[in-house]
Amino acid sequence: MFNLLVLTLPQTNSQYVTSPVGGTQDENGCMIGAGYTWCESSQSCIRQWTTPCQDNFNGCSDCLTKQRKGMNIACPAECDVVVDHWRPIATDPLVIDPLPVPEPPVGPCPDVMCMMYCENGFLLDDNGCNLCSCLSPIPMTPTVINDLLNPVPVSDLPGECPIPPSYCDNEYACPKVTEVTHCSQDGISGYTTYQLSLVIHNPNVRNIYAIYGDTQFGEHPLSFPPAYQGTSIYDSNLGGIAPEIAAINGDAAYDSWLTIDITDGDKNNELASVGIDFNSWTDTTGIYTTNGAVFLMDSDKDIAQKPEHIIAQITIRDNDVQDVIINAQGKLHCDNCPIPQTWQETQLTFHLEKPQVANPDVIPHNCLSWFDGCNTCLVTDGVLRGCSRMMCFTESNPHCLSFASGH
Repeated sequence: MFNLLVLTLPQTNSQYVTSPVGGTQDENGCMIGAGYTWCESSQSCIRQWTTPCQDNFNGCSDCLTKQRKGMNIACPAECDVVVDHWRPIATDPLVIDPLPVPEPPVGPCPDVMCMMYCENGFLLDDNGCNLCSCLSPIPMTPTVINDLLNPVPVSDLPGECPIPPSYCDNEYACPKVTEVTHCSQDGISGYTTYQLSLVIHNPNVRNIYAIYGDTQFGEHPLSFPPAYQGTSIYDSNLGGIAPEIAAINGDAAYDSWLTIDITDGDKNNELASVGIDFNSWTDTTGIYTTNGAVFLMDSDKDIAQKPEHIIAQITIRDNDVQDVIINAQGKLHCDNCPIPQTWQETQLTFHLEKPQVANPDVIPHNCLSWFDGCNTCLVTDGVLRGCSRMMCFTESNPHCLSFASGH
């Protein structure tokens, strides 16, 4: 036979302990070993990564900023809808107007923290609650098209190296140069990579189907200067580089090639060329033809409804000042015409010259290591995090030593 031992527990409420027991306590009675610290504003012991404490931040913007910089603190649930503070200042001329600030939530939102970053902000539901899904980029509008032809002035883009536009009043298309690298950094050492495109500003243009050189109506050559050529067997002179190849070989992303809007390696063989000796195109020899072209196999292919169309990528030496010259041809919208109507622009010239920093004293957004003229500093999002402490009797020009995507 077994004897049953009955234990009687105290019945007073003071005997029920809700805080963790054991371990070292601080002067406020918080269990340090269990991760608890004193929160003065709430007069309680908390784990700061699970319970918001006003001692750690000054409003949602400050709290979320500290989270993004690595501080392990919890933010109030209402901070989930404060997304407008995280939209970066746009330096891309395609981004004209700021996205609308979301309205305050109609009802309570779930206590969800999105572990992701969205360049254009978060998508909200009808109640203004965060869906942890990114907003899409701003669509093309006539305002955006106008800005393509008239980019933001260089002086308005501190820390960047924008390329000022050249004057153009062509009827159908104008040339545009965009730097792929950043201020001649983060690409092939000693080289700068450019993207060449045509901005269409005539609504009757249906497509672009060829860039060429000929003498049919005068001397109209197609001319590209000496340029960097990759050594990989997967590098191509037409249609760009497949993303999976660029992921394996970083230098392939800066190869030089011609195209008509196709940039992923022309997987479907939509492009062809004739009369262009690509084998002779090196970093010491350019290409020149008055009887050659790069063209789409389907000349009736409609272009997407966008104003800008890529026709080449070219990587040239930093100290070179060069011009690219092409002629372009395409079709116009004319559904009832017995003969397809065409358009053409001749001697479109892209001027290539090493871009200059608009404000050399401003740290670029993707700089990782900054030389301030004397000491070397670690950088995050354009903000100095720590510098060496050398004593310098003279100071040099400040500049970025390494970029986030450099190699």
